[in-house]
Amino acid sequence: MAVENLKSLSITNLDAQPVVANTAGEGGPGYLWNTNDFVIPSAASTAASTYRMCRVPSNAIVKAVWFESQAQGAGSFDISVYYTDSPYEGQAPGGSGVVVPTTGSQFFANAIAVTAAVASTNEINQSGNNPPNLRNTELWSALGLTTDPGGFFDIVLVTNVALTTGTGQVGVRVEYVW
Repeated sequence: MAVENLKSLSITNLDAQPVVANTAGEGGPGYLWNTNDFVIPSAASTAASTYRMCRVPSNAIVKAVWFESQAQGAGSFDISVYYTDSPYEGQAPGGSGVVVPTTGSQFFANAIAVTAAVASTNEINQSGNNPPNLRNTELWSALGLTTDPGGFFDIVLVTNVALTTGTGQVGVRVEYVW
């Protein structure tokens, strides 16, 4: 075992001569925004049901995705990223309301069981698709897109396994730098 003394990129930049300015997208300081809401799924909600929870700018740098749920009896949710379906807030041409291709499905979380109540938990990388090296990156880039489509993305709960009882509140809070 060796003793390590490592510095993050933002600390390395602050120690440089001359100092290299850190931006919010590179781990530097920035204003933290948040948006949150909840839904009440119907009893016996089937697999592939979608619940649009929060809307964030495509160039948001997501820092946390908090999920909580009252007991639903059975079932599970994925936390995915979709293009917005709003005609007012911009979306990629031909992408209105659909999952962001390739990586948007289960981007933040996969199969969070809601058979019992789930306390508010940060699910930023429960799926393994959003590791630390992507968390100082704009969401469009973290998703693997080659250009910023502009507009907004929706953070969407997708029923992975059908709910049997339902009718309990399910909530999501997203924290991001913009």
